[in-house]
Amino acid sequence: MPFFELTLQVAKHQAQDIDDTLTTSGAVGVTYVDGKDSPIYEPLPGEMPLWNHIKLIGLFDEQPKMVQASELLASQYPELPQQKTQLKDQVWERVWMDHFKPIRFGQNSWVIPVGYKVVNENAINLILDPGLAFGTGTHETTALCLRWLDAHDVRGLSLVDFGCGSGILAVMALLQGARKVICVDIDEQAIQATWQNAKKNGVESGIEVVNPENVDSINNQDGVLANILAEPLMMFCEKFNKMIKPGGFVVLSGILKTQKNMICEQYARHFVDISAEIDNDWVRVEGRKYSNS
Repeated sequence: MPFFELTLQVAKHQAQDIDDTLTTSGAVGVTYVDGKDSPIYEPLPGEMPLWNHIKLIGLFDEQPKMVQASELLASQYPELPQQKTQLKDQVWERVWMDHFKPIRFGQNSWVIPVGYKVVNENAINLILDPGLAFGTGTHETTALCLRWLDAHDVRGLSLVDFGCGSGILAVMALLQGARKVICVDIDEQAIQATWQNAKKNGVESGIEVVNPENVDSINNQDGVLANILAEPLMMFCEKFNKMIKPGGFVVLSGILKTQKNMICEQYARHFVDISAEIDNDWVRVEGRKYSNS
C-alpha cells in the first residue's frame, strides 16, 4: 500500500497547531525533524524541547486525506510552502536496515544483521534483528559497551542489562560466556526484541526478565550494564549499588562528555577504580563496587 507525505517548514510556535491539524485530518503519524541542524541531545525530566525551525512531516495512508490536510493548512497558513510526496510501497520499519552492515567491536566480537553472512567464523558472532527496539551497535553509546564486553572476561557471571532495548548487550554477554543476564526495560517491545534475538543466538535460557516495578528484588549480581541516559543513571545509582555484590562492577553509557564528571562524582560514593572512555561526544563510565560495602 502506498503512503503519502505532506511536508511543511514551520516555526516553533506553529508546530503544535499544525500537528493537530495533520492528526485530525487523518495522518497516521507526524514526524518532527530539525530544520536548521541544531541538535538537542537530552531533555531534562518533564521537558519536550523543540528546535526553532522545524520540518513537520505528516504521513497519510490515503491520498484524499493528505489533500484535505493540505487545503486546510493552506487556508490557515498561506505563507508556508508545502511539499507532497507519494512514497514507494515498502516495509518501512526495515528500510533503515539497508545501511546496517556487519560491524566488529574490539578484537573478536561481531554484530551481524539478519540476512548477512558471518564474516569470521572463529569470532563471537551475534545475529541481530533489532526490529523497532533501540540498540544495533551503530551508535557510539552501544558500541562503547560492546567493546567493553569484548575486552573483559564475563564467563560464569550473572549480570543485569538495565534498559535492554534490542537485547544486544545481554545477548553478547551470554555469547561471551555469562551465566545469566537479567533484562529490564520499560518498553514491552524491547523485551520482545530481546527474547527474539536471544533465541536467534541460542542463548534464551540465560535470559531472565524483571519488570521495572520489581527491580528492588535484584541483588547479589556480578555487574550491571546500563546504556540509557545521564539523568536516569544519576537516579539509579543507589539501586545499582544494591543490585551488585561487593567487588562487582557497573558499566554506564548514554553519557555526553559534558556529563562525565557529574556521573563519576555520583558513582564515586559506592564505586572505586572509576574510569571513562570517550567516543566522539559520548562517554562510557565504569567502576567497581567497594569490596566491604
